[in-house]
Amino acid sequence: MFSLQNQRAKLINLNPRAELHGEDKHLACDLKFEIKVSNDVLSEFHPSLKSALYKKESDAAQGELIDDPSHLSGLRFPELGPIKWGWEGAGYEVTMHIGVSGKGNAFLLDCEVDSFRFACQEGGTVVVSFRVIAHPDAADLGRMCELIQQEVEITLTPPSADDLLRKQMKEMEEEEAA
Repeated sequence: MFSLQNQRAKLINLNPRAELHGEDKHLACDLKFEIKVSNDVLSEFHPSLKSALYKKESDAAQGELIDDPSHLSGLRFPELGPIKWGWEGAGYEVTMHIGVSGKGNAFLLDCEVDSFRFACQEGGTVVVSFRVIAHPDAADLGRMCELIQQEVEITLTPPSADDLLRKQMKEMEEEEAA
């Protein structure tokens, strides 16, 4: 399952909005992030994705320097543009590490992560962009707005198996009550 730990990311955009929960309006926002990481991240989405998009570099000099059979740095299809990936995750905890002390961190609970896009680059780097749907409080939203188009350190923590089970049980109970 996709996760990030203290990863540098660019906050591309932030879209604040209101969501209706019955008749109540709740603050919500869409955060669009972009990270540049090793193509190893592709294996978190599908075990064969990395090998489908990358191959062993044909440059003999580089092959002598790296003695790792899983190191794939050559693009299989250099003409292929960014790839949309339809995976969606729910129940994530997102931490935006703001400031040195950690007192200004934004903690976002029960977030959704989706709209993935992979821009594969020669050399084994992939630019991953994705959206986080969050429900911040007003103070966190203000701090996050100041970071648009800047690099920030983020942590994305997927839900545990117990969290997913509890959420499914709650949804089933709500459906039965309706």
